[in-house]
Amino acid sequence: MNPTSESPKRSNPSHPSLTRRRYLGGLRPLGPDEWSIWMEHGRKGWYVPLASRDEAVAARTADTLQRQLETQGWDKAGVRLVREFTLSIFWLESPLACTYTTLHTLPGVAPIAALPTTRPLRMRLAVVKSDVVFRKALVHWLEQIPGCSVTGFGSLAELADAPRRSARVDLVLADRDDSTVSADVLPARLKEGGAPLILPFGIYPTSDHIFASFNGVESGYLLRRRALAQLLEPLDGAFASGRLVPDEASRAIRRYCQGMFSPAAGQMDASIRSALTLRERQILTCLQRGLHDKEIAGELGISPLTVHTHLKHIFEKLGAHTRTEAVVKYLEK
Repeated sequence: MNPTSESPKRSNPSHPSLTRRRYLGGLRPLGPDEWSIWMEHGRKGWYVPLASRDEAVAARTADTLQRQLETQGWDKAGVRLVREFTLSIFWLESPLACTYTTLHTLPGVAPIAALPTTRPLRMRLAVVKSDVVFRKALVHWLEQIPGCSVTGFGSLAELADAPRRSARVDLVLADRDDSTVSADVLPARLKEGGAPLILPFGIYPTSDHIFASFNGVESGYLLRRRALAQLLEPLDGAFASGRLVPDEASRAIRRYCQGMFSPAAGQMDASIRSALTLRERQILTCLQRGLHDKEIAGELGISPLTVHTHLKHIFEKLGAHTRTEAVVKYLEK
């Protein structure tokens, strides 16, 4: 697995594996000025921040960490290493719709999150995740979202065996790789007062890996990068009297995702918005829906060759190299 097209700010010519990661602002004390390195072992790779602005210091630290990883693997070394990761919440399966944000695991330098910590409680969450390192990070970061409190966490077995970890919740976030999670098998304590909403989540090295983890989504992909505080915003329309109403959730989610299908020009940087033509924005919207070149040509009344020409211009303007990268950058602006 190689670093993907979610490009870093720039690399260090003297140590090509070193990069500066653009989404660390507000998460790490040094922000985007901190050096990171892509580290791989056993077909798994992650960006690891190196806690330094100094290239030489970062390079030495990277060499040391790489040796530790080679001898200990992710199971042991990963407990101590800080890893950047992308958290994605999946709202719909067809089309595949998610919101996602960049976070990091908690060992090492403490996070400097400045989100409000005193706010009225709107939603109680449970996190179903077996991996302790990522579970610890998820509990910490989700509790930084205004109005959210994590009142249950663990694997499904741990939630069932440890009542202190499974107080009544409104929303269950379940690892999408854990196929055992369903409303029928949730511990009874989680369902006191009514069945909670269950949503799958995924943890990825970068946002591009979200695309790579799915195949054959014919109705399209709708991915939107959000700040941590807005990660759960598709549920904003599902509250009554300040509390989550699960029966309203599906309608609120679909309204939100329908808005994602419309051209995202309003969210784009002014310079990018002025650079993209109307036709180029139309083609990007078609790409969001998963249409192929011939289908785009038929829908817009142009030839496939003209579609190819527009795609070339889109790639140049967005600095993208693939269609999926172009859609991700378009939605991130």
